[in-house]
Amino acid sequence: MFETLLSKGGLSFDRLHTLCLVAQAGSLTRAAGGDPTKQSLFSRQIKELEEFFGVELIRRTGRGVALTAAGDCLCRLAREHLTALTDFKKECLQRPVELSIGSGDSFIQWLLLPRLKAITESLPNVNLRFLNLPTMEIIKLLDEGRIDLSLVRKSAVGRSLKSVSLGTLKFSLFAPAELVRSKAAGSNQNRVLDGLPLATLEGDGSFRQELAVAARKQKAKLNVQLECSSFPLVARALKVGKLAAVLPSIAASELTDAGVVEMSLTSLNHLNREMCLAWSPRQERIRPVLEKAIKVFSKAIHL
Repeated sequence: MFETLLSKGGLSFDRLHTLCLVAQAGSLTRAAGGDPTKQSLFSRQIKELEEFFGVELIRRTGRGVALTAAGDCLCRLAREHLTALTDFKKECLQRPVELSIGSGDSFIQWLLLPRLKAITESLPNVNLRFLNLPTMEIIKLLDEGRIDLSLVRKSAVGRSLKSVSLGTLKFSLFAPAELVRSKAAGSNQNRVLDGLPLATLEGDGSFRQELAVAARKQKAKLNVQLECSSFPLVARALKVGKLAAVLPSIAASELTDAGVVEMSLTSLNHLNREMCLAWSPRQERIRPVLEKAIKVFSKAIHL
């Protein structure tokens, strides 16, 4: 059945693994950890793969390398089958298989960790890895088969991936009661943002841009006094400082006992986004554990 494929030397698991390592590192030098002997070995192994298949697999790009279209295809096949074989070996030895889940810090801390006991009880003999990653990196790693599942906004998921909705992530204003008491009593609650001392995400990402749009529509001036790298850090700042913040409503579980009140403002509705559990159908086909994990996570997590 595979006589033609195996009749010629140059194909091996070691060589395929080397291709995956070089693709992930983006450089022969980095993949080899700066070891000249190993770098020479990796270079030779990739050349042997190229001779075996009769196509160019990598191209040099400055100080690094990039996969060709054929190299990318072979790398995906290699990752899939090496992952499936790794699972099979661990199952034969009755050892836990590994699943990696990519998401933002707020989802990990406020949705995944509170449900960890139920998830792990439903997935015996599985080790989980929660990875705090930006959305676009998550989508790339999912598509490449380098992570298994993700919790991301639905609009970011492309056609090459599958997903199931987890519900709508809503946003609210959270603030110490004394900061908003007088403003909340007014006729236009949406103006409560005007001049309010805020903690928020750093940078000029999509959330900051959308928050600025909400403020402009209400003719409110944003008074940002603290910037943090994640929503959970912003939430912690509310506990210790006289600051307010626009946060996902799921942050309420952390703030309700801290003297912080939650206000739902119609001006923030456009920040709402549908969230989903996403995965690669190629990985689902070759990893039986992933099919079970999809059912467990989609049942355990709802917004």
